[in-house]
Amino acid sequence: MKIWITHGYFLTGTGSNLYVQNLSKQLCSMGHDVTLFCQDREFEKQKFIDSGYVFDANNEQAELIHTKVTPYEGKCTCFVPNIGKVLPVYVKDKYEGFDVHEIPQLSKSQLEYYIDCNAKALKSRLLHEKPDMIISNHVVMQPVYVKRALEGTEGIVNFNVVHGSALNFSVRKSELASSYAIEGLSVADGIVFLTEHSMREFGDYFDERATLTGRRILIPAGVDIERFVPLEKGQSKGERIKSLLGNIESAGGVCMNAEDYEKNRIVSGLIKDSTASQLSEHKAELMEKGDRKCIDADITQKLVGIDWENENIVLFYGKYLWTKGIHNIILALPLVLKENPDTRIIIVGYGTSRGYLESVVDALDSGDPQKLEYLLKHPNEFQSHVEQGTEIYSKWIVDMLEDGELSKEYMDIAKGNVSDKVILTGFMDHELLKDMIPCADVAIAPSIFPEAFGLVGVEALACGVIPLQTYHSGFKYVVDTYSELFELDERLKKLDKLWLREDLVSNIALNINTVFEAYRIGGQDLIDRVRRDARKICTDNYSWASVAERFVSEAKAKNEAVNVR
Repeated sequence: MKIWITHGYFLTGTGSNLYVQNLSKQLCSMGHDVTLFCQDREFEKQKFIDSGYVFDANNEQAELIHTKVTPYEGKCTCFVPNIGKVLPVYVKDKYEGFDVHEIPQLSKSQLEYYIDCNAKALKSRLLHEKPDMIISNHVVMQPVYVKRALEGTEGIVNFNVVHGSALNFSVRKSELASSYAIEGLSVADGIVFLTEHSMREFGDYFDERATLTGRRILIPAGVDIERFVPLEKGQSKGERIKSLLGNIESAGGVCMNAEDYEKNRIVSGLIKDSTASQLSEHKAELMEKGDRKCIDADITQKLVGIDWENENIVLFYGKYLWTKGIHNIILALPLVLKENPDTRIIIVGYGTSRGYLESVVDALDSGDPQKLEYLLKHPNEFQSHVEQGTEIYSKWIVDMLEDGELSKEYMDIAKGNVSDKVILTGFMDHELLKDMIPCADVAIAPSIFPEAFGLVGVEALACGVIPLQTYHSGFKYVVDTYSELFELDERLKKLDKLWLREDLVSNIALNINTVFEAYRIGGQDLIDRVRRDARKICTDNYSWASVAERFVSEAKAKNEAVNVR
């Protein structure tokens, strides 16, 4: 089958980027030929891409930039449309070579230019080949330029995959974006959802605004079970960390230049020397601090300084954003240290909230309840995307800070302890995370805003690690699949779901302490059983082979139905 996949971004980093990468690779391994449209020019880094092309200024001719022999039966040809400098995104991020703007901030003429460039690139390829199926990703802007490119062409099955960020951060906030979504989705043969929550959320928004006739299909995402594997029996965590550090070195080490390093050093000084209100005057500098896909310059020192075999490791990885709830993990740490003093929280990622997170760490470590309270009551003064109402999930801590006795006990534990116990690493791609995740005792994803799918939980399961995720939106589906792990031990049965409530911080601490207690008493035998069962849950429910097969079978069924008519 000839399959086209359109994705307006890169192939690493975010959940949808990785989704496109893995789906493309799996389809190639099954013998299908994939034509991929994206903005990632690092073709050589993707083993499944056999040739890479870049379009000219008019998106009429494409120049071959890269070619290689791949081990896959099917071929993947990748094309990069020429969209100019402006890249429309859902949540502001840094993409090298682009001026990045959130979609609601762009004018109609800017968005029309972007749509036209991509549509022209697709039309130029239609002169050379006609696909059997095209898969677009996100509800904007990919479906609308696919629709315009395919006008007048018949016999191509048109699917769209819904990822949560486009709907929640763009379409809901812009009538223009909403109109583009409706235009593009109006001709889709099928609309694919990763979870039932995502399907309901989509229906709640679009069903009162448009008549979309495309069949709604539930196809949960997968995980690369060959890349993400648990520690082998008898293998030390130190061995995997040594492999991770070796991969960093072979990839060229850190990428931060001297100028950025100096900027970050100055901002770190501001965080330590300023009151919270003074710090709020430096919002731009705080947001810039961690907003590059770079691993920290002192990463080796940070990781070598951890006693991997004897310390309790809590791992978060993802974007440094308020909506990911990372601050609540940090706020839970003093409550964890009270019962488990040998605990480290490792926070892997990048994004505009790093400066804020470091400010929370500093307020705790310096024993400054006033600074901490200000940071929690006014988070929007330090970062963007503080969605209305989400401050409530830290209220339990804010209330406690206003109780003199409880505040003193909490801050006494935190003072002088937290900065050493919280390790921010900067960005790691999946080639590094595959060795980091198995070394965690708990992988946590406490998002406080709707998520399309709980990929972090699935990858943790593949690595034999217990995930702890907030119980809402697309996360629910994943949490429900691994809840049986909690039946392996009487102590694990005490784990409570991480509900989105005012006492979220308290529940995070309670759940982490419960896992550590179970492991401490149950010993290696329990750890091994969790590892084995977590892995099985993943392989039984989340293989990319089953995802790719569903797309192919749905396309064949659609073609058969058309032929019968």
